[in-house]
Formats: sequence, C-alpha cells, structure tokens
Amino acid sequence: MAPVKKLKPLSEVVGRVKSSAAFADLEDRKKDISSLIGNLITEKQNNRASLGVQKNKIISEVQNIRAAINNHLVKLEKDLLDKLDNTEKKQNENINRFIKKLSEMRRKVEIISVDLENNKQHASNFQAFLGIHEWNKIIEIEEKNWMFLQTNQIMNHCDIHISCSPILMKFEEEVTEFGKIEVKFSSAKKILLKKEKQGQMFVQASNTVDNITLTNIRSFQIPNEASSTMSISGIDMFDDGRIVLADQYLNKRFVIMNQEGEHIKTVPLDDQCYDVAVIDKDTVATTLIYSKKVVIVDVNSAKIQRTIPTKDQCYGIISTGEELVANLYNKTIQFFDLSGNSLSTLSTVDISFYCSVLNDKLYYTTHRRNAVYSTDLNGKVVWKFNCQKSAFPTGITNDSAGNIFVACIDSNKLMVVGQDGKKSRIILTKEDGLQNPRAIYYNRTTNSLLVFNLAGQCFLYTVTN
Repeated sequence: MAPVKKLKPLSEVVGRVKSSAAFADLEDRKKDISSLIGNLITEKQNNRASLGVQKNKIISEVQNIRAAINNHLVKLEKDLLDKLDNTEKKQNENINRFIKKLSEMRRKVEIISVDLENNKQHASNFQAFLGIHEWNKIIEIEEKNWMFLQTNQIMNHCDIHISCSPILMKFEEEVTEFGKIEVKFSSAKKILLKKEKQGQMFVQASNTVDNITLTNIRSFQIPNEASSTMSISGIDMFDDGRIVLADQYLNKRFVIMNQEGEHIKTVPLDDQCYDVAVIDKDTVATTLIYSKKVVIVDVNSAKIQRTIPTKDQCYGIISTGEELVANLYNKTIQFFDLSGNSLSTLSTVDISFYCSVLNDKLYYTTHRRNAVYSTDLNGKVVWKFNCQKSAFPTGITNDSAGNIFVACIDSNKLMVVGQDGKKSRIILTKEDGLQNPRAIYYNRTTNSLLVFNLAGQCFLYTVTN
C-alpha cells in the first residue's frame, strides 16, 4: 500500500501566491490583452475618422462628375446651336440665290409680255411676224430653264429638324442613380496573443531531398480577360491565402485570385511587370521592367502609393518582411527598405532574374550558366549547383529547412536542391503537366507549393516528408 501523502497547510500553499510564476503570468497576460484592446480601440477610432474623410472625398468626386457632365452638356449644346445657326444661314443663302434666279427669269418673261402687248396695238402684221420668231427663242430658253429647275433639289421645300442623341432621350429613364454606395471590408490581420505567438512555429520541412513528396491538391487555369497571350512570370501569396501573380508580356497587369482559381481582381499597369511581392494584406510591390522602377500598389484602390527607381531594368522581387530584394539586369541584386531607401547592392556571377533569401543566405538562378548559386548577403559565393544543359532555371524558392526548389522553363521540370548544394532531385516533369514552368512559391507556414506554367496553368501541392 502506497504511503499517504501529507497535505501542506493552506496558509503555506497560498502564502507566496503573489510572487508565484502563475501570478506573474496572469499579470503579463492581463497587460498583453489590455494593450491589444487599447490598440484595437485606437485603430477603430482612426477607422471612424477615416470614414468622414472618405465621405468628403466621395462628395467632392460626385460634384466633380456633376460639373464635368454639365460642362460637357454646355459644350454639346453650343456645338449644336452653332451648327443650327450655320445650317439656317446656308439654306437661306441657297433660297436667296434661287429667288434671284427666278426673278431674273420672270423679268425676261415680262419683257416679252410687254412687247407682245405693244405689237398688238401698234405693230403691223409683218412686224409682228418678225417679232414672234425672236420671242419664241427667248421663251424656249426660259421654258428649258424651268424644266431644268424641276430636277434640282432647290425646288423642294426646306425644313430644319433635330434628331437628339438616343442616350440623352433615355437619360431620365435609364440613369436612375448617380452611383452606388458600398461598404467594403478588408480582412484584418490576425493579432495574436503573446501566448499564441510563443506557440506558433513554422511547420518543419524535411531536411533531405530524398524524403520530399508532393501531393497535388488542385490545378486550374488563370482566367484570361485582357489578351489571348498570357505570360505568368511571378507569384506571391497573402497571409489569407490569396494568390497574386504578374502577367508580364502583353497584358501588363497583376491578377489576384483565390486558391480555388476564382478571379478576385485585376490591376492594370503602364509597363510590363515581371514579378510581385506581398508587403501586407493591402499592398503589393511589383517590378516594372522597362520603366526601371519598383512600384508599391494599394490592391484595393489599384493606385500606386510609392515608386522606387532602380539602376537598371528590374525583374524578380521578394519581400523578407522588412526588406525588398530585386534582381537587376546589370548583374546586381539590390536591397531596399519598405520606404524605398537603398540599403545595399551585391554583384551576381551573371544576369539573374530570380532570387530567394532565407536565414542570411541568398540564392539565385542564372539561366545563361544553367546554374543555381548560394551566397552570403555580401554576394560571396558559398556553392554553385549546375543544372542540366539548356534547362534555363528561372523561379526559385525555399522551404523552411533550406531546400531550394527551382523551375526549369526549357526542360519543363521542377527540381529540388539540398541546402548544401550537393544533392538534387527532379520532382515534377512534363508528364505532371509542366509546360514552361517559370513562377513558383513555397508557403513555409503550411508547407504548400505553387507552380505556374508560363501560359497560366497553376498546380497547388502539399509538401510532406
């Protein structure tokens, strides 16, 4: 029989409770949630204030539209009345010329009439006989002139009418409202309690390429609204799972969609965008190749918030959370803070269009050398991995264990390279649906992998050991 455990006196148990770890933990948790509530109240107060600003902005916009419509109608009215005035003048001139011509004809006929009357009273028959021949010639000319006039449009009665624009005639009937007032909610970033943050960790990925297995969750085709030519060159993902992708070539846009392949929004741009990087739930950075700049875009308004000039054509871009990292055509990779200030620039072995950063290491592909390079953040090469000849490596991303996934656009393959650059494995091929794969993204929180073909086919996988 087990010995009976002696209970401590209650006074001894509770005597030090105020200095206990449990008491201190409660105080910390109380401070944590109180601080979070205070911050949220402040945020909501700011939100309330912003509604008034938005209201005034809408009022101003409505007034501007109204003024523009009024000004346009005034211009249209003036143009129409000017045309009316010119039309009346022109027709009056035509009628006046016609009346003048008729008056001249009548004058000639009246001369003959006077001559006939005089001949009746005073001329001999012989004189009348001679006159008839001349008068016949004159009257025949006027008769021919009259018959000719019968074929002329000037004989017709002239009226002026108006045919109003159909859209104006139906304006009151069809335009029933000035616009719609909508309330839109953008998903708030989840605010974690300190205890949740302490328990939240990345799902650890396999640290060996041999154990990596892909399971296809779904595949879909990006909706093609702007052009028959699609060129998906870059992708990233919001925290809520929305996918943003750069459609580079003719469409000059980036597209936002969900993981079921449903279109959410298209943001047009004024230049070819090569890659995209999510900054937060409302903001995306994208590289505009020929403009030589990175633009920060508000995805809700589709307006550019900031512009970051680059020293050469810019291609791939990633966000580390605190920095933006962009590949430039002049064989450099440039680091910026989120305000657009240049932090550092490192040189690459050759032209590189894509890179990835993990744990103070930089990885980039060079298609001309068919290679993957690992460097420190000063650009010093740690290792080089040679891909197959003519593989044309492009998109690159890392799992949380440091394995490197590389899309090879010409060989239609996706390979994974170990963190030390020694081991590698082909994990997807043309038989799996790859056709010019270019843009890839690894979600280190969920261990999911997105692979996009150039023409817009998407493949979503879960990655397991």
